[in-house]
Amino acid sequence: MEKTENSSIPSEGEAVPLNFYFPKNIDNKDIYENRLSKIIDRLVLKTETDIEKCWQLWEKFSPKKSIFQLWDFRYSWYQGWGFKPYFYTIYSGKEPVAVLPLWFNEIEKKYEWFGGYWPEDNCFFVSENYFILILLKIAPKPILLNAIEESDFLLSFKDKYFTYDLPKYVINTSFYKTFDHYLMSLKKKNRHHLRYYYKYYSSSQMVMKIKWIEGDESRNLYYLKKLSIFDHERKEDGAFSEYRKKQRLKTFEMIYKNQGIYKIVSLYIWIGDYLAAYDILGIYNNTLYLLTGAADLKHFSGLGVYITAIELKKAWEWGVSSIDCMQVDYNWKHKYFTTKNLLRFSKS
Repeated sequence: MEKTENSSIPSEGEAVPLNFYFPKNIDNKDIYENRLSKIIDRLVLKTETDIEKCWQLWEKFSPKKSIFQLWDFRYSWYQGWGFKPYFYTIYSGKEPVAVLPLWFNEIEKKYEWFGGYWPEDNCFFVSENYFILILLKIAPKPILLNAIEESDFLLSFKDKYFTYDLPKYVINTSFYKTFDHYLMSLKKKNRHHLRYYYKYYSSSQMVMKIKWIEGDESRNLYYLKKLSIFDHERKEDGAFSEYRKKQRLKTFEMIYKNQGIYKIVSLYIWIGDYLAAYDILGIYNNTLYLLTGAADLKHFSGLGVYITAIELKKAWEWGVSSIDCMQVDYNWKHKYFTTKNLLRFSKS
């Protein structure tokens, strides 16, 4: 059985009293300094691995504020990779009061959030904040929980349990009346680049065709694999983009097929008869998510800047209140977006 700081995690389906892991002693002083001391004798820990039960727990606790907090989006990653879920759940009687929703990554050999490292806006599923400390202490090893939403409660014990993760990049479009109003907030050089390449690729000298298509375009995902050879997100060691992997393509096939609560929009850009760019965008809760894409930046200088320009411009046309460009700067996002802090937790 897996080991935690205190003892072994219960086998699948087994319910173990929580005070078995946290006897009342000096080592567990922080556990007994809050309201937990009055109820810990009534709490049990259980490991849920049945996907139907995991779905029920997710639906009960997820705040559903972000596309990444939706079961239908996360389940797509499970369908793509197939890693076994481990939802470490604290019960008071038959009522779940806290959940740590994980899976075990069989390739990396570590526990991660259910859905892996790619989805963001992760949070702990708790009925009361004081359960978070328990979840951190019973978390199995080795574990890496990334892209955790920052909160005042987590920051209160950040130095002991958390470090800062890579920030994500966002724009609060509600701050700006129009796209042009937003442009005036940028540094002059960055504003010039957006305007220059928008005008250049929109000019009559470029034979271009642009399509924005809503719905299931999963049949065209092979374009991501084809264009990923030019992917600017290519790793420094020369490894191919993740879209050369069948599991990643399967995941995005299911992201297309599972849409309903959220919406997926595909952007295609042809130059002549050549498909030069393909982006996948999500829309949920009045936020535009720039999820992923690939473009032939090798043969078309400034095409990436043009794509950024038309996607940002479209956000104001669609009337969304925010744009989420996710983590990892790739040496360009800081030019157009503001940063939002995220946390990470790990132990080995």
